[in-house]
Amino acid sequence: MKKSLLAMAVLGAFAGAAHAQSSVTLYGVVDANVEYVNHEQNVTSAGIAIPGSGSRVAMQAGGLSSNRWGLRGVEDIGGGLKGLFVLESGFGMDTGTLQQGGRLFGRQAFVGLQGNWGKITLGRQYTTIFDMMANFSPSGYATQYEPVVGLLGPNFREDNVIKYTGLFGPVTVEGHWAFGERAGSQTANSAYGLGANYFAGPFGLGVAYDEVKVLTAAEALGGAGNEYARDKRAAIAASYTVGPVKLMGGYRYGKTDTASSGATLALLPHRDDLYWIGVNYQATPALGFTLSYYYDNIKEATIGTTTVNPRKPQQLNFIADYNFSKRTDVYFTAAYSRNASLNWDSIGYATTASGQLSIGYLPAASQTYFITPDASNQLGAAIGIRHKF
Repeated sequence: MKKSLLAMAVLGAFAGAAHAQSSVTLYGVVDANVEYVNHEQNVTSAGIAIPGSGSRVAMQAGGLSSNRWGLRGVEDIGGGLKGLFVLESGFGMDTGTLQQGGRLFGRQAFVGLQGNWGKITLGRQYTTIFDMMANFSPSGYATQYEPVVGLLGPNFREDNVIKYTGLFGPVTVEGHWAFGERAGSQTANSAYGLGANYFAGPFGLGVAYDEVKVLTAAEALGGAGNEYARDKRAAIAASYTVGPVKLMGGYRYGKTDTASSGATLALLPHRDDLYWIGVNYQATPALGFTLSYYYDNIKEATIGTTTVNPRKPQQLNFIADYNFSKRTDVYFTAAYSRNASLNWDSIGYATTASGQLSIGYLPAASQTYFITPDASNQLGAAIGIRHKF
């Protein structure tokens, strides 16, 4: 009741019609830890290596969960229909700054209708591959140590999305379309996805396909050709639960086609196959463990204008999580990566006119870990506290 009253007060700051909602809930997660990492390279904000490397001890925001707060509203409008909305904001627990590029509601912001036929939502939302693979992520898309971007792609949240979700017995189906909003073409800068989950007893199965028409550097700067690159990902995964043990694993196909305008996607592998396996073990009602392994067979990648055969990254993750209550827990998490930095943020370095540029799944400004150029592995460990409300 307290949360609902507080949420109504907060929502009132945004709009005067909060009283029209049947229920409005304020929710969130705050998560912070202290982390040790070895073989870390100092870099500029542009990802250029500068003098200084070795071990690093730092505070990190978000270990098992990203920090967030949000408002969730539902209204029964009759005839079996419900109106709904979600506004969710991400922030850095260590600095208090907004995440997702400084957006107020950068994690999610959508409105929709729900009935017996399913749910339609419009706004900024997660992609289909994100939703359909969530049950098969050993770490639950853990913020600190899981190569989520490698698995899902850098665009697992998209703007201007219309999404349908339907639940039919043991089967959930989903599809989304993200409008590109480019004059003269309905497909330019757009994205779409299709997927399904099946759960029956202890068994679970998920399949998904996502495709994003990525805006190239040349097009963003108004270059000729109106060229885009397709980032395609298809995934299949399964899980099986036996008592306190849940086993899971999956495969993800990935391919990025470089646009013919000459703009390169130096930060994305062009063809790869990613495999993962994991186990969750609930030792007691309060204590749980997770062990997972990820391997990415990168067949080909572009660094600058050169096609190379890069190292194939691997990562082993471990989590021990102790719950004091349903809302507060402490955890220890560790990860060991080979042939790349942790989470494969930095897979290697390319020689540029400015110096050695870190190359990974994300632009350098979004990378967290930068492995030293002469290292072949990286180790990280953290102890943290998480509270959910």
